[in-house]
Amino acid sequence: MSLSSNCIIHFTKTSDALKGILQDNFKVKYCLENIKLITELNYAAPMVSFCDIPLSQIKDHIGKYGAYGIGLTKEWAQKNKLNPVVYLQSDSFLSKSIDESYRAIALTEGFDWDSATDTQKHLLNVLRYVKNYEADLSRGGEVIKDYRFSDEREWRFTPEYHDCKEIAINPTFYKSEEDKQKINDAIVHLRLEFEPNDIKYIIIERESEISEFVEILKKSKGNKYTYNDVERLMTRIITSEQIKTDL
Repeated sequence: MSLSSNCIIHFTKTSDALKGILQDNFKVKYCLENIKLITELNYAAPMVSFCDIPLSQIKDHIGKYGAYGIGLTKEWAQKNKLNPVVYLQSDSFLSKSIDESYRAIALTEGFDWDSATDTQKHLLNVLRYVKNYEADLSRGGEVIKDYRFSDEREWRFTPEYHDCKEIAINPTFYKSEEDKQKINDAIVHLRLEFEPNDIKYIIIERESEISEFVEILKKSKGNKYTYNDVERLMTRIITSEQIKTDL
């Protein structure tokens, strides 16, 4: 059995969030990252995240990241320039190289994104695709010690510099809900788009919600989904309840 899936899946905690994705594609948003290399790096970067985990192994991931999701083909991911993240062992030689490169560029006096050279931007962009191999995970007020992030097999989309100049921001500007709203409003125009044929799965929490999501697809029919699309996607709706009990 393959260790990876033939699609990548984005999970979310609410039905409204999934409905928004189906109707208006993925919104790119800043996410806080805490990376422990030789020293600790904290920043917020714009992205959309997915996992590359077979449905038969997805139960634990649903518990941490939400019971609603959408799975898209690997071909779609490659076409849209997504990439698997690089998992780093915190005191490896590669971690040291990335850490020192970041500090030599971004922490120099007077640095700002507008004055950065193309080479500096390319080096700093690597930082948006790194994750600790293992570290503490905080979800919903609970801390899981020594969580193995590499088990998530994460893929990411991050916008190019000409679409979003602030490719990473200091977390001190991303603390309050008001700060988050302001920063994300600046990139509200950015979308990661997909077509109906790119969808492999629509994952909802309960079977009783199926008719509700079918109606969402039908109402969007004139804009995005044809009648045939809706008919086909109806067969691709599965529930978290099914995954937890049957797979």
